[in-house]
Amino acid sequence: FFAKRQQAIHHVRRAAAAMSPVRSLLLACLVGLAAGKKNEDPRDCEVCRAVIGQIDELVTPAERKTVEGIEAVMQKYCDSAKGKEKTMCYYMGIGDKELGTAGGVKREVSGSLSRGINAKRLCTRMKKQDAQMCELRYEKKVDVKNTDLSKLRVKELRKICDDEGIPTKGFNEKGEFIKAIKDKFGIKDEM
Repeated sequence: FFAKRQQAIHHVRRAAAAMSPVRSLLLACLVGLAAGKKNEDPRDCEVCRAVIGQIDELVTPAERKTVEGIEAVMQKYCDSAKGKEKTMCYYMGIGDKELGTAGGVKREVSGSLSRGINAKRLCTRMKKQDAQMCELRYEKKVDVKNTDLSKLRVKELRKICDDEGIPTKGFNEKGEFIKAIKDKFGIKDEM
């Protein structure tokens, strides 16, 4: 074993010596570039970017001058937020009377927005402090018109109904959910 290892090391050294210094430098640079480049997930920090981007659009130039003005806009946005946006507000530390807050980074967000830092860059910074902010993602939407509704679970059908504002009170059967969704979207039954 030891002899084979020594022999392999000898072959590597010989090959490295035969290579010109310019080639070895070029090879090292290519290996470094390949290792350093990361494929960024487009869904990474999507809720964070959306929420901070929307808050940034709501802030007027006069409010942008003070962090308190920006925080007032943040609070106003978060009071009317629902779903994932509400959870993001909770993580940022902008809670309401029922939920409270998770501590958060409200002052850092407002300070960064006052300095003109965009949502993508701000969320990347926040990821280093609190990873859960970037782990929050929107659920994938179901294309109702091109999906076989009979193959979905009742839970998924109920979610579609809730998202579209279809009343489901008193529904017990899967067929009732499917019929309500088809009626809402004007999908005709195939015979």
